[in-house]
Amino acid sequence: MKTWGFANEIRQQPIHLARAALYLARDIAYPELDVDWYLELLHGLATAVLPRLISPAFIHTNAITLAQFLFEERGYRGNAAAYGDPRNSFLNDVVERGLGIPITLSVLYADVAQRLDIPAYGVGLPGHFIVAVGHDETKLLLDPFHNGRQLTLPDCARLVQYATGYDGPFQQEWLAPTPASDILVRMLNNLRIAYLKQESWAKATAVIQNLILLQPDTPEHLRDLGLIHYENNAPHLAAHYLDAYLQRVPDAADADAIRHGVRPALDRWARGN
Repeated sequence: MKTWGFANEIRQQPIHLARAALYLARDIAYPELDVDWYLELLHGLATAVLPRLISPAFIHTNAITLAQFLFEERGYRGNAAAYGDPRNSFLNDVVERGLGIPITLSVLYADVAQRLDIPAYGVGLPGHFIVAVGHDETKLLLDPFHNGRQLTLPDCARLVQYATGYDGPFQQEWLAPTPASDILVRMLNNLRIAYLKQESWAKATAVIQNLILLQPDTPEHLRDLGLIHYENNAPHLAAHYLDAYLQRVPDAADADAIRHGVRPALDRWARGN
């Protein structure tokens, strides 16, 4: 019997984001990870703060109380000193270590909040991830990476400018809820960058295979798999994925470089093996 995994979890609708993130961690880096145990830890955080909350009608007050509990009392914080550490992108590590990056700290906050009937959700600003609470013009904006501090719209604009260099007008649509599948893609892309930088080819391959599950119509993932196998001395697999990429997008900007550079080298390499 096949073990339930990330591929199964993302077919559930709606996607349970925290659970899917934990299956992602298990599939890529922690094969013995007990998903239910970590979900219980998240439930425990909600149970611990529940007595401090007031009437559910006071959504913002309760959201701020939760932020103070998680980021001041429990000490969850942004790992600015080692931002690119892959552990920052795995929810199990964030729960245990108390360190993360904006997106995983936001996933943690939103999951605990939802267990408390606080309508929190992730917001993927360009270059930075935050949390919003509520869905009208009075929504509360919080920055989990910076101790859960409250944000104004000018604050959000400054975050975007700092992360991307964009200095145009702030776009209100940036504050829309980010779908769970898009959050998982963003988490996987962070892991892809981290593992490629480390030259951890096997884990980078696992990351991209999971990206393909979420974005089957993105041919660049085939190219990336091919180039990883090229770096990992697997010419036949490299050729397979690069050929599939060229078949999907024969006029891609990098098609000639692959067709006339990498691909002939793979043929010579394969003949020599």
